[in-house]
Amino acid sequence: MKEKFVNSSINFISKYQECDDLKIKKLKYGLEGIYSLVVKTFVILIIALLTKTITETALLILFYAGIRTFSFGMHAKSNLACWITSILTYNGLPFLIVNFRIPELIGYIILGSALISMILWAPADTPKKPLIRKKQRQKCKILSILVVLLYTLIFTYSNNHIINDAIIYALLMQIVFINPLTYKLTHTQFNNYKYYKKH
Repeated sequence: MKEKFVNSSINFISKYQECDDLKIKKLKYGLEGIYSLVVKTFVILIIALLTKTITETALLILFYAGIRTFSFGMHAKSNLACWITSILTYNGLPFLIVNFRIPELIGYIILGSALISMILWAPADTPKKPLIRKKQRQKCKILSILVVLLYTLIFTYSNNHIINDAIIYALLMQIVFINPLTYKLTHTQFNNYKYYKKH
């Protein structure tokens, strides 16, 4: 199914613009990512509907996407690992949001840790997608910091603990996924743009 979607999409795009081998390779990588994202999101939301945690799951996805978009972070090394991680986080954490309220002090500690993490490590690239351009990295770092500051404002002024806890869990996940220690533990190269420049 995935191959059919990717190939038909590439064939459609090729009709309207010239595509060399490099462009086709980039298109294939992007389309495979889009397909996987859509399918995983659909499955996660179905599980959330069945477990009656759709609001918590949707908020978690929303806030995580907000910070992940600019700070990037590591990916699972296999499709199976990605499925397991996605379901455990997006369908598991909402149960914590429903049943356990994060104390305000702990929330601010995590917000502070997230801000420091963004300053130190964002954006965290991957071997498959190194962030080569310095201006892009600087822009992503600034936007990552601004997102954390925005989340801090929401956390401060919102009286909705579901929103607040979704923010904290989203940031907590991203602290882990951009941390150099996580890269080291999973034997994944950190700061891949440096490695790219050497070659």
